[in-house]
Amino acid sequence: MKENEIELKIQALVDGELTKFEAGKLRDRIKNDIRLQILHERLMQMKDLISKHEMPRVLPESSDFYWSKIAQEIEVGGSAAQSSAQSLGMKWVFRRLAPVLGIACVALLITLQGPNLPDLGIVLDHNHELLTDEIDVMTFNSADDSMSVVWIDYSMDIQKDYMELWLD
Repeated sequence: MKENEIELKIQALVDGELTKFEAGKLRDRIKNDIRLQILHERLMQMKDLISKHEMPRVLPESSDFYWSKIAQEIEVGGSAAQSSAQSLGMKWVFRRLAPVLGIACVALLITLQGPNLPDLGIVLDHNHELLTDEIDVMTFNSADDSMSVVWIDYSMDIQKDYMELWLD
């Protein structure tokens, strides 16, 4: 055992906190070691000095004080039960109402802001067709279906020499 553990065990022996088996084992060890005997004697002397010369400090409690304390706790307990029932109802309302109000606020903000598209001054017809020499573009817009279809046809005149360069 470490030295600190042995000293703590001796203090526990002096205070009467050890079991009979542990106390007997420690007393045998104290009999064989002079240093432990000295420590045990000093601790016993200190315990005797403290117990003989310490003044007891007892605060008297009158029966009126005792019963008034009980009456106060009963009154506080009754009012606490009433307030807890009221607060329980308020907690339930806030638990249910707070998420609903939060969702309503978010929905209101989304609807008020709406999509703000910039006005570019472009007029769209339903059918647009662009023909150039190399690219054919066909566009179809449907406002009813909110849909646009763009067909791009890029045809190259591929010659054998150009094809070899293109594949390298």
